[in-house]
Amino acid sequence: MDFSIIIPVFNSESCLQKTVDKIYAVIEKLNISFEFILIDDGSRDNSWEIIKKIRIEKANINGIRLSKNYGQHNALLCGLAASKGNYIITIDDDLEQDPDDISKLYEFLINGNYDLVYGTPIHSKKGLTRSILTFLYKRALRVENKNSGKGSSFRVFTAALKNNLIQHKGALFFLDEIALWYTDKIGFVTIEFNTSQKKTSAYGYSSLFDLSLRVLSLSSTLPLRLVRVIGFYIFGISIFLGSYLIFKKLNDDVPMGYTSLMVAILFSTGIITASLGVIGEYVGNLIALSNNKPSYAIKEKI
Repeated sequence: MDFSIIIPVFNSESCLQKTVDKIYAVIEKLNISFEFILIDDGSRDNSWEIIKKIRIEKANINGIRLSKNYGQHNALLCGLAASKGNYIITIDDDLEQDPDDISKLYEFLINGNYDLVYGTPIHSKKGLTRSILTFLYKRALRVENKNSGKGSSFRVFTAALKNNLIQHKGALFFLDEIALWYTDKIGFVTIEFNTSQKKTSAYGYSSLFDLSLRVLSLSSTLPLRLVRVIGFYIFGISIFLGSYLIFKKLNDDVPMGYTSLMVAILFSTGIITASLGVIGEYVGNLIALSNNKPSYAIKEKI
């Protein structure tokens, strides 16, 4: 099998048939062997009925229906586990990405010897508030990895990378961040995104906020690093100020009780923040262990 095209489906009865028809027509022109894997992620409309209809009409269509809504990335993990292709294509179910660009991503991956290539939009078509929040969130992610937060749901990657991804265990899965554990050979192709054909977005602000917290807890120890750094800085400042106040007490006329009170507060604050810093270091290591972050990944053997 040359290509596996994985499409997570959620409440897309209004555009799913059109999406599959267009992608199918593009793939057929490439004269390759392929399979479609449509993952119904707990849709509350007639998406599953449409998937069954498409499977009757077209060859090489596989449908999987999840028992409830697990989220786009967990649906992708399910699709990856079922895929057989040498190359994996993931694309949305709403025609926001143009299927004609699949060949661009694939050629870029082959010519550049990449493991993973993203199609990224030339222009963002999101609202101003959402664009600002997205920009700040992605900048925060890139503190630890320059490629973090730069991708999109339109991807082409190798079966070797897929085999590493499906080793991940547990409900907390975010494909783009976990891929960074296994490769830094990542390419980006800027393309024009279209307006989504869905009537409503699958992600509201509350859903995006929840997803962001999950990604940060999975892939980043940045908040813990901030706690650690700030904690030790405050500890140092507290020791310095406490020493200064003791010096002032010995050499100047200071109100009774003031120095002892301030030194006690500063010393206690310093100990507490330093302790939080140490705890943050341990929690960061526990996060890496609980997420099954690999110690290494083998690319090739001879």
